[in-house]
This record gives sequence, C-alpha cells and structure tokens, in this order.
Amino acid sequence: MDRALDKKMKSTADVESQPGPAVPSWLGQMAQGCWYRISGDHPDLNLPATAAGTRYLADNDPATDFRLNPATGSKEFLRRLLGRSPRSPWRGKMGFPAITEAWNGAAFASRFGASGAMILFGGGHNDYFGSDVHAFDLATRSWSRILDGYVVGRAREYGGGAVYPDAVYPDGSPLPPHTYGYVQYDPVGNDYLLFKGQIELGPDVQAAPIPHILNLDSLRWRRGPRHPSAILTSGGWTTWDPSRRIMWGHSGDDGNAFLSFSPDGDNGDGTFGSWGDCYPKKLRNAADHSAMQIDPVRDIIVVVASALNGIYAIDPSAPDRDIAPLVCAGDRPVITANAAIEYAPNLDQFVYYSANEGPRIYSITAPLGSTWPQLVSGTWNWRSVQNQRSSLNPIADAQAISWHAVNVSHTFGRFRVASYSGTDVAILARHIDTPVYAMRLN
Repeated sequence: MDRALDKKMKSTADVESQPGPAVPSWLGQMAQGCWYRISGDHPDLNLPATAAGTRYLADNDPATDFRLNPATGSKEFLRRLLGRSPRSPWRGKMGFPAITEAWNGAAFASRFGASGAMILFGGGHNDYFGSDVHAFDLATRSWSRILDGYVVGRAREYGGGAVYPDAVYPDGSPLPPHTYGYVQYDPVGNDYLLFKGQIELGPDVQAAPIPHILNLDSLRWRRGPRHPSAILTSGGWTTWDPSRRIMWGHSGDDGNAFLSFSPDGDNGDGTFGSWGDCYPKKLRNAADHSAMQIDPVRDIIVVVASALNGIYAIDPSAPDRDIAPLVCAGDRPVITANAAIEYAPNLDQFVYYSANEGPRIYSITAPLGSTWPQLVSGTWNWRSVQNQRSSLNPIADAQAISWHAVNVSHTFGRFRVASYSGTDVAILARHIDTPVYAMRLN
C-alpha cells in the first residue's frame, strides 16, 4: 500500500475511533422537529442569556475592538463619540454584516470546542475586506473571534488595487471571498477548508483557484497550490468526502471545472495539499448557487440544482461520468438558489433546507440498493420533518430582530447538521445580530 494513503487511512481510523463531540446540555430539552433559539438575549428552552459580549456574532466585529482599530482623525473620533459604527481600513462598502449577508456560508467543525462549533469567514467583492474568523461554540452557546485577521494594513492595502498574487494578506490569512458553498471541514486534520481564493477584492475582483486551509488546533492558515487551468469564480459549491478525504468542488456558471482537492502533504514550496484531476463542469449554464452533499454510506453525491428545479447525482468513484437526474416523490418543495443540503448519519438521509421555505426542513430518503444503477433509477422520497406544533419560524424571527439589511434567501453552509450520540441536530446561523437556531431531527 502507498505510504501516504496508508497514513491517511490510519489517521481517519484514529479519529473515527475517538468519541464524538459531547452532547450539548440543551439538546435533551428539545422536542423533535421544532425550532429553538439557543443563544442571544432571550433563548428558548429556559436557557439563560448567553454571556454578555458573546451573545451575537456582531459582538466580535474587529472594527469595534479599539486595540485593533484605534480612531485616527477628528472625523472618526467624532463618529465614535456620537455612538456611530466605527470605520476601519478593511471595512469595504458593507462592513462586518457582509459576513452573513454577502453570499457567505459556514462549516460545522465537530472537533472545535466540546460540542463542536460553526466557523464563519468571508467578505467578497467590494463588501468586506476583513480576514477575521469567528466561531459559535455549541456547548457554551457563545460567539468568539478566533482570529483577528489582517488588521494592521493601511487603507490602500485592502480592496481595489491591492493585488496579492498568492491570494493571501501579509499575515498569511486569505483575502476573504464570497464563500458561497466553497467551504467545508475535515475532522481528521481539524481543518476548515476554503476551495478558492481572491488575488484582489474591490469592484474589479479577481478570483483564483488557490485553496486555503485553516488548522483549528494551531489557528494557522496554509495555502494550497494554484490549479493551472481550473476557473473557480462565483456561485460554486463543494462537499467533503470523508472516505477519500478530499473536497469535491463544482464551479459556478462562469467557471469551468469539477475537481477535487486533498489538504494533505507539504509541497516544500510554501504550499500544501494537492489537486485531483480536473473534469468539465457537470451543469452548464445552470450551476450558480446550487449545493451538493455526499452520502458516505452509498458513495453518491446528490446535487440540488435551483436553475433546473431538480436533484441530480454525481458518482465520486467515476468522476468523469455524466451527472444523472434523480426521480423524486413525496413532499418535495421547489428547489431554490442559495439553499443547503446535508447528510444526517443517524437518520441515514439527506436533509434539504432553504430559507425560502421558512421553518420547513425536508429529509430525502434514498431508494433501496447501493449500486449506481439502483440509486439513479430508483425514487428518492421527500418528507417535511417539521413538527406541526412548532411555532417558531427562524427566518421571520431573525429578520424581525436584525437591525441590518438582510439577504433573506441566503443560507449556503450556515445551515449544517451536527450529530451527537445517535441524534442529528440542524444548526442555523442567520445574521450578525440574531440568535443561532437549532432543530432536533430525530
């Protein structure tokens, strides 16, 4: 056996043999199929308010940390004296709210914190230039800024005209793109993975096929090698393949590729990891803002394609194979853009969620069989998992709470499934000044 593959398989086995994340104390109080606020000023389940300063993502905006962002000039002193939001060199046009409102997702990191955490990072275009990274800890129900990002630059070092050929700031952190569905998590390495990079932000933004890896133990970024031909621009989507330990990625409509990236290995030139073979994209002119997820038991990737209002299958064991449409039955909604699809291991089902559906989450049950012909010829059954007694609509609730302009339809990876000792839990992060929401799925 190849030594690198043998090492990878052993490390995967080591992690799988370890106990999973600890069950959060609030989980036992949840009724199945009901949404709950689990953080903020007034959480549900008779939970106390989250500790002050950690209740909302907004509490950790680096621009409000005057150690990192001291006021310079009389106008800025006056702004702050009047109680207005402080300006920073990395603000961009939208500022910190862009981390949730400007086409950005998240990843659930099962080995960060006792019960895992949602990891948020992103900006993009002209909206936000900060490379700060944030975590919502499921055990403590609290937000923290785990990396400040590049906060020592002058204004000309951010945005339009500030070109970084390796897609990283001088501190090694990536220029923050719109992350869309381009972020995943590797539990073996305890790594947050970003499939693409930006060499310039601002109005003339320039994307690059340069992946980035944040190790959540050391809190250090690593940069992957630039792919020689792939075009990875806006609207793309990814999934983490735990058996192969690679990240599959599909470009949006302006891109050209379906390919994989492995985070393993030091290339000796300042880059880490390696690209797999590059194939033509599976969906032509219909790829933007879709989503995909792998079922590691049946070894099939399911794609929810909003432009086609359908679901499709990709064979990871034969990545050059054409994408296949799937037949659906049951309570299937219209497939909309910016949605999310997850695999719930205890349910042994896919889970689909779109903010356009309000409180409704749908499970997708695979047909009988395990071979590619059986799975693509059988019927995939949809069912709403919402408890009829559930009264909380997290989308409407968060929109009513937030003080910022919100992009209601944006979900991406800010909807994830966390698994605890036989129970699957849906986690939803909405806006920078609203609670995190959760639903027990089984």
